[in-house]
Amino acid sequence: MVEDGPVEFASAALFLFASVLAFWTLVTRELAHKSDVQLLLGVSLFSLLLFLSEVSFGARFFDFEMPPMEGGGEFDGGHDIAIILLRIMQKGDAISLVVALSLLLAFIGFVAVIYKARDPIRRFLQDEFHFALLVHVVLLACGVLLDLVPSRTVSLLEEAVEFTASVTIVWALLLFRRVCSSSMSR
Repeated sequence: MVEDGPVEFASAALFLFASVLAFWTLVTRELAHKSDVQLLLGVSLFSLLLFLSEVSFGARFFDFEMPPMEGGGEFDGGHDIAIILLRIMQKGDAISLVVALSLLLAFIGFVAVIYKARDPIRRFLQDEFHFALLVHVVLLACGVLLDLVPSRTVSLLEEAVEFTASVTIVWALLLFRRVCSSSMSR
């Protein structure tokens, strides 16, 4: 498994398929809740963004250069935002402190919101589709964290985690379509 290898290509193809499947579900199914429409639209657009990130926003297909990042590498995917933040914090200057404190405050705010919304979140995660979406997001977060480690072995693991995330989002959408079909046939 390497950059531009078969696993990364399969991940990109599955993310593109998930984007099309979510949009197709949105267009062809009668959805019971407005929140389902918003969620499917979000999944479709996010999956499209993940596809584009996997193919470096077309740079790998059309042979053009992505902008270089300070400290090496190219800005060719969403995960590079995390890399830039990490590099800024490693400098140890005033900007590093501001970035670190901002991230800490954002994390504390996130935890507070999650705690406050724990009952709706518990209800949200009770069905298979929403649970699969959570697994997908957790896998993507793990992939971003693994991408921060400069190791060939960890890079292989990161590609496998991204592939698993792509399979999970397709699985979640197939579950959603199955539930829509069974509720429409009643």
